[in-house]
Amino acid sequence: MISEEELTKLSYPEAPKIITAKVPGPKGQKIYDMSLKFQTPTRVGGMGLPFVWEEARGATAKDPDGNIVINMTGGIAVNNVGQCHPKVVAAIREQAGKVMHTIDMVSVVNEKLSERVSQIMPKGLRGNCVTAYAASGSGAVETAVKYVRFITKKTQIVAFHGSYHGVWGWSNAMTCGDHYRQGWGPLAPYIIHAPYPYYYRWPLKVASEAECGEEAADYLDYLLNTPYTGAHDVAAVIVEPVEGEGGYVIPPAGFLKRVQESCRKNGCLFVVDEVQAGFGRTGKMWSCEWDDVEPDMMVWGKGVGGDQAITGVTFRRDLAEKLQPLTQPLTFTANGVSCAAALANIDIMTDENDDLMGRASIVGEEIMKKLRDAAEKSENIGEVRGRGFMIGVELVEDKKTKEPVPSMAVVKLMWMMRDRGVLAFPCGRYTNVMRFMPALVCTREHFDKSVDIFLDILSSQTWRQG
Repeated sequence: MISEEELTKLSYPEAPKIITAKVPGPKGQKIYDMSLKFQTPTRVGGMGLPFVWEEARGATAKDPDGNIVINMTGGIAVNNVGQCHPKVVAAIREQAGKVMHTIDMVSVVNEKLSERVSQIMPKGLRGNCVTAYAASGSGAVETAVKYVRFITKKTQIVAFHGSYHGVWGWSNAMTCGDHYRQGWGPLAPYIIHAPYPYYYRWPLKVASEAECGEEAADYLDYLLNTPYTGAHDVAAVIVEPVEGEGGYVIPPAGFLKRVQESCRKNGCLFVVDEVQAGFGRTGKMWSCEWDDVEPDMMVWGKGVGGDQAITGVTFRRDLAEKLQPLTQPLTFTANGVSCAAALANIDIMTDENDDLMGRASIVGEEIMKKLRDAAEKSENIGEVRGRGFMIGVELVEDKKTKEPVPSMAVVKLMWMMRDRGVLAFPCGRYTNVMRFMPALVCTREHFDKSVDIFLDILSSQTWRQG
């Protein structure tokens, strides 16, 4: 397993280091103010967490004023092997001198990536799949919806409460977050939502987390396989193996298996969205592997490309045979540089000597224990949940009632963390879950410091004032 000493070299070891009176500092603030004039106000990260990037290394970043922060956002689970990893930078430089844009024709590098993707897929797809590339998670999900409808000749898509699948057409309709939906309607039709087993906020009385999972699975089976439910023409069920924007919710063991069984019974396709939870983040290559399922189709992204934009839809070869050739041009996908970066990322993630995935499981458990120990003394930590480097801390006003803290208080907490050198971004139904999702190369020291800063601010209660 890679040593802490080796990992330290990949980031700015001195982080966090804040040298200006406030963040952004004078230089950064000037650039940020200009961005408000020339960039869209619909941006989430740029508007919600004011910080100006100039350089980034591993799990750290530097702004134009010289402030150095620990990046607990991981680019929203994108930079799984860290930013500007030397091996990825070398691969980009080499490929940039060969070929970059090709339209969706075959190149040496995109065919090599396609074979490599097939080799790392979960059971059921591994060695028996094809891939369609995209440049964003939303784009990959849109492609998946088109494909499952064409393949099955059916219309409806079942997603889950709390889901996030993107913000385009069908993907936006499948996403449940109110702030992504309100004012953008009417949204695409033929989308059905079923309950996701979110035990902490399950509305019915159950004795255990396992029972919560069984109830959610029973409901889905009822929806798919009972007459008069309105789900008579289902093309696919799409599910996140860990809900991301919905609150870093991990379903009970066996839930995904039950979803797969219900899909098989119905005859619809079982689609797993690994855009945020996949590529080593939870300690396995794909989060669905914790439940030993076999997706018919998998949407992936973010971490595979890392510093370059590339995502994909990978599905069984027999399903590909049902698609009509020459009907879906993809001009800017599988760019040569993006493919080269993805290949380098895969090599790093699958390096058994480094074992970043195994380390994520070990360090992730250490961090969650630290947070859970703190939760026993904290009046505001309702639950700590996660797997690997995908950890969420749900903040509440009252532990008994589980009333969520106001979202603006969480925003202030986020800004106070930034001012002390930690970038973190909330999620959840009520925007009350602070998440920790750094690059898998994040050192124990940086992770510990980030959590210490978070807990110190949390206990001070200053984030609740004003």
